[in-house]
Amino acid sequence: MKAKVVVVLCSTDEQVIRTGIMYGTNALKKNWFEDVKFIVFGGGQEVLLKNSDLLNSLLEFKPLACKFVADEKGIGDILSNKGLEVIYVGETLSNLINEGWTPLVF
Repeated sequence: MKAKVVVVLCSTDEQVIRTGIMYGTNALKKNWFEDVKFIVFGGGQEVLLKNSDLLNSLLEFKPLACKFVADEKGIGDILSNKGLEVIYVGETLSNLINEGWTPLVF
């Protein structure tokens, strides 16, 4: 049985976010895992808003963004309008980990 991975994008470093997106998208396209999900936290949200190429490369994978952080930074509506699902992700991430998903943090 293949593993399931949740890629958590939280760095403020664009290169780190790019690496996480590339790894996760390649893992999906090349079937390295059973499934891969993306969650964007904190500074990662702002990085995506500043780089439309990174954002667009991620959107086809239906990423989740942290509502708490987005609302705190005043960017929740912007993220939502760009195509991210903005929700409170703490419980979602915890449930995924409890279900055996492996978090990879970038």
